[in-house]
Amino acid sequence: MNFSKHPPHKQSGAVLYVALMLLILLALIGIVALQVAGLQERMAANYMATNSAFQNAESNARQMENTLKEQVLAGANPPTDVPPADCTSTPDFQGWQSDQQHVRRLDLCFAWGALDVPSNEAERTDQIYQITAFSRDRPLLPSSEATVDTVFIP
Repeated sequence: MNFSKHPPHKQSGAVLYVALMLLILLALIGIVALQVAGLQERMAANYMATNSAFQNAESNARQMENTLKEQVLAGANPPTDVPPADCTSTPDFQGWQSDQQHVRRLDLCFAWGALDVPSNEAERTDQIYQITAFSRDRPLLPSSEATVDTVFIP
């Protein structure tokens, strides 16, 4: 017994075509969503690596500032690893290792003019330092590097 109003030869199967088109459309939307999620995950990882490298470099700069402050308060003349006569050069970051700092004495580079400032380095009390700290986000296979350059007056 056939309870259908229409005989089988008059059915065209349009529902099957519509269902297949909707299935293809949903599959494409799913693929695009996966690609967007993967891209956002990589962007978040890059942001985290950049932020980690910056935080490491800033921490190293602050530690060097604390070390310089302690040495100055103790009455010492902290050593610098950039010669005072080398006031115009910029650091060459090629070959720097992670968690490395360089210190330059800036007050020896200024032309103080008419100020009554002793010319002898040992007699000066106004010490100004430039601290350049370099770091990477992780020691092995780093993906981000950061440099922090500060001027410090103890």
